[in-house]
Amino acid sequence: MTIMDKEDELLVNNRKKIKKQKSKKRSKAIKTSTPNQERNIKQNNTQKEKHKKHGTFKYKLISFLLIILTVVTLSNVLIEEIFSLFYLIPIAVVSIAIVLLIAFILNKRNLRRWIKNFISIIAVLIMVFELLMLFFGTKTLKFLSSITDTGYRVETFGIYVLNDSQYKDVDELNNKNLAYLNHDDNKNIKQALRKIEKQIAINTSSKNNANDLVDELLNHKVEAILMDTSYEVLLEEEQIEKYQKLRLLETIDIVDVVNTIKSDADITKDPFVVYISGIDTSGNVASKARSDVNMLVAVNPTTKNILMINTPRDYYITLNGKGKKDKLTHAGLYGVEESVNSLSSLYDTDIDYYVRINFTSFVKIVDELGGIKVNVPIRFCEQNSKRSKAPQDLICLNKGLQNLNGEQALALSRHRKTLPTGDRGRGENQMLVLEAIVNKAMSPKIISSYSSLIDVLKGRITTNMTSNEIIKFAKKQIKDLDAWEFNSLSATGSDSSGVCYATGSGKAYVMEPDSSSVGRIKNALDRLFASEKDIIVENN
Repeated sequence: MTIMDKEDELLVNNRKKIKKQKSKKRSKAIKTSTPNQERNIKQNNTQKEKHKKHGTFKYKLISFLLIILTVVTLSNVLIEEIFSLFYLIPIAVVSIAIVLLIAFILNKRNLRRWIKNFISIIAVLIMVFELLMLFFGTKTLKFLSSITDTGYRVETFGIYVLNDSQYKDVDELNNKNLAYLNHDDNKNIKQALRKIEKQIAINTSSKNNANDLVDELLNHKVEAILMDTSYEVLLEEEQIEKYQKLRLLETIDIVDVVNTIKSDADITKDPFVVYISGIDTSGNVASKARSDVNMLVAVNPTTKNILMINTPRDYYITLNGKGKKDKLTHAGLYGVEESVNSLSSLYDTDIDYYVRINFTSFVKIVDELGGIKVNVPIRFCEQNSKRSKAPQDLICLNKGLQNLNGEQALALSRHRKTLPTGDRGRGENQMLVLEAIVNKAMSPKIISSYSSLIDVLKGRITTNMTSNEIIKFAKKQIKDLDAWEFNSLSATGSDSSGVCYATGSGKAYVMEPDSSSVGRIKNALDRLFASEKDIIVENN
């Protein structure tokens, strides 16, 4: 045996002696310990064991929830086709790899607790992100479904009497005379009449236009008249003295179902046209009403070109479904389909989609966006959204670039009286406002107000574009983030007067279309659909 071997043997023997001595000391300590000390030792050992088991369960629970939530989120993204497969596959692979790595670390034994706690925090943050995705995704899909036009229409009819008459209730009209507006043998007004006749006995007669109907009441030939409440605005604007002599006694809502306009365009690659109708009401967006904003937005998703076309509200056109002349704004009284078809005939183009929005929505949308930046062309004052004429309620704006709130943006969109080009100028301002809204809505800042913006739009906007089509278009934009190029044109015309189908006898102010202006718009639409580089040709 060498010297080195002897030294190793001595070292081993010494270690064994030290272990025996420590073992003897522990045994002696246990023998000499009191019952209370022994109980405390057992309790401490039990608590340590429980704490260890609790920590292990916590990490297992976090990893389990993370895996389940990730699977649910990815499945939802796949089912709803929120992203194309080009993006979805790498996102899914990376997400699953990260989640499995986190789960492995959290379930690994003999790993320092602070490391597991740190990884747990990351896991919780991922789960919070996934829950937010599910929440906003579900909310968005519900919203898109809610704005899709189902074809239901609400037409509100009013029973009117003279303002100075003694009638306070419909029952007081029992056995009296009532005249009603019977445009094209309207089936809805016949339903309203039947509702009245179930309540009281009444003698009825009909008139074919609003002016003659009101004259029947003013000349005391009948005690009451029945007409669509949307005609009130026409009378207030064109026959203010007659309007002030009327008093609304009661309203009757009739729900109707129509066939909505369908399109076979592929909005991810085919050019399409959207009609934006700003209806003159603050109530139900499904109600029939005048359209004060009449804008066509032609979109070429391949060339990233948008052409906005403004048609003045008083444009004197032929109503497609009536074959009679009237102001464009009055087309909305017969449904959005009438407005779409009449504009389609005017510009000789197919209109694929429509979006209807009321004035109340407009104000709230701009406010939720935090305002929009617009270069106001002139200094002016305009009524507020409630059409108050009180001086303190007027919305006054100075000329120049500024951030507008909802009321101010609506005032700019409505104002025309002091504009040099009148209604045409108003339409141009509306296009400025729309472009500002689109730019603001496409900016990252919308994320902070996204949820509240959706809440504001519910019930105040409707479109015939399906939720699937909207999602497909949004996916296309996510894949292609190039900026859009905006162009705008306004139809022009000359001041004139003419008989309007909606009001009947008596001439009213109208704008006679300028054929060269209409031709220029047609040409621009043709060039956009042909994917031409320059949409607007100046010498046309």
